[in-house]
Amino acid sequence: MLSSSSARSVSLSKIVRDDPSFSLEFDNVDAAFRDYKTAIAETIETNLSLLDEIPLPKHLSLDEVRGFFRKDIDTDLRKDQLFEKAVEVGRYAKNMSKSMDAYFREIFDLHEKRKERLRQEMFEISKMFISSDLPLSFLKTIEDSILAERDYLDIFDKEIRKERRDLIAYRNNRTKFERVCDIHNLWVKQFNEKQKDVEHERVRMIWYVDLNNSASVNEIFKDKIIKTSLLDKKILLDYTSRLQKRVHETETQNASKTEFRPFLLYEASDEARAMLEIMQIIKP
Repeated sequence: MLSSSSARSVSLSKIVRDDPSFSLEFDNVDAAFRDYKTAIAETIETNLSLLDEIPLPKHLSLDEVRGFFRKDIDTDLRKDQLFEKAVEVGRYAKNMSKSMDAYFREIFDLHEKRKERLRQEMFEISKMFISSDLPLSFLKTIEDSILAERDYLDIFDKEIRKERRDLIAYRNNRTKFERVCDIHNLWVKQFNEKQKDVEHERVRMIWYVDLNNSASVNEIFKDKIIKTSLLDKKILLDYTSRLQKRVHETETQNASKTEFRPFLLYEASDEARAMLEIMQIIKP
């Protein structure tokens, strides 16, 4: 089990897409040279735009919060080896004719690291719940969204292993190679859109709870007692319902690529059992 010191604060969850399930392209030179600093800048702006959707408490200034987020997320990303590696693998995906070997050398290990990070987030969201009077639906919905993303990574790895054989076979035949890439991109685009929606809803809900329980910007992303009395219950219910809807859509989509099972059995997972045990031991 992870110690609390080994995991980041759950409130530091952010829209980042650090799993490299990008579209495959034969030889996109321009995209291949997208640099690390640009990726950081784009990720920061994506996250800052999310703040405009979140009702803030009156004592927090939006400009002050935006400044805090810009600095804190920038610092976090620059320390994040997984994010840096994902940018690198993303460049490989955009230039598969030259970088296919490097892509397959890195992608599976990167997905394992991404799944480990998701496991850390599950641990942290359970800690957040234990130090709160939040409804159980808050915990369950967020954990379901994380488990659905883990399942997607497993599905992606399974599919890309199949596609790898054709990519190797056709690496000297541009027409057939590009056709394999196009087939891959068709299904990945559909899955990625659902995953982005889930991540967007999950991060917004976590931020809403954290920001409205922070007395000042200095308490943002810090461990604290969470009180639902500081939240608008209608907003929390709406955010929970929206995330539940996105999770259901993702589960249904995942099931379309899963053999022999109509739905993925999240409740049987090691992570779900671990979180239940934490709750039973720590929360009276």
